[in-house]
Parts: sequence; structure tokens; C-alpha cells
Amino acid sequence: MADMLELSYQYRISGLACKNRLKELKAKLENDNLRQEEIIELRRSVTMLTAMTRDCLATSNYLKRYHERREWLERHRKETGV
Repeated sequence: MADMLELSYQYRISGLACKNRLKELKAKLENDNLRQEEIIELRRSVTMLTAMTRDCLATSNYLKRYHERREWLERHRKETGV
């Protein structure tokens, strides 16, 4: 079960890295000196990274909650003898 927590942690790290990169790209979009092609490419990257950030963080939360529920269930079974 510790593998679930490790995997959750790795997804969290990836999600936070995506989130940091999103901040950088959004700051670049505020630059008035960008060509139209650069703006389009940055917006595409922002769109993709937004989805990746959301998915990584959601997966991290799901794995952590799964681990916690599984751990609770195992403890409960030991305590009740079921």
C-alpha cells in the first residue's frame, strides 16, 4: 500500500511542476511583443498544461484517498475480527 502513497506523491509533484510552468507561460502571454504565432502556441500550451495539471492533482488525490480508505478498512477488519 505504500506504493499508492508514493505514486500519489509523484503525481502531486508532476501536477505542481505543471502548475509552475503554467504561471510562467501565462506571464509570457502578457508580453506585448509577441507575434500572433507565438500567442497561439502559448495559448495551446496553457490549455494543455491546464488539463494536465488538473488531471495530475486529481489522480494524486484519488490515490491518496484510496490508500486511506484501504488502510481504514484493514484496521477496521482487524479490530472487529471480520
